[in-house]
Amino acid sequence: MPATPLRKDAARNRRQILQTARAMVDAGATLQLNAVAREADVGVGTVYRHFPTPEALLAALAEERFEAMIDEVRRGVAAPDVRAALHTFLDRALTAYVEDEAFATEALGPAPTTERTRELRDELVGMIRDLLARAVSEGVLRPGLDAPDLLVLLCGVAYAVKNSPYPDDPAVAARYLKALLNGVLTTDAG
Repeated sequence: MPATPLRKDAARNRRQILQTARAMVDAGATLQLNAVAREADVGVGTVYRHFPTPEALLAALAEERFEAMIDEVRRGVAAPDVRAALHTFLDRALTAYVEDEAFATEALGPAPTTERTRELRDELVGMIRDLLARAVSEGVLRPGLDAPDLLVLLCGVAYAVKNSPYPDDPAVAARYLKALLNGVLTTDAG
């Protein structure tokens, strides 16, 4: 998000660009800034002023998902049942990885595209560390698994879901997540 507030028309254009880009990405289209401008019914220069590259636009799409994941982990750290909280977070994170390529790229890429996504990724990893530390201290999680490890494992599960014979079947994601949880938790996550 820009440091200074945007004028109303600029903020409206930015929202329109993001909504259009989200629809295009969700439909599987390759994100090209000229195509986004055309679909959003704004000038090409307007798109480039907000997002100088397609990668910067994808990073902006990921920001909202990062914020939702951070809120989810924060709730999990404070929840009375850390096992259930960990399961809920991992289920939602798996859904994010499967459904949101922009988020997956920014969450796992070697370097986030923008400073804001770097900050959000660092905050998410820190919050996950807190959740994992609590789970280990309560005997729910086997020790030795760090937040980046968990994110990579979850990415692998998302890859498996996307490449399964039934990628749109929620039972597949649930089954694969259960296999991961059975491997990292001290007892069956059920």
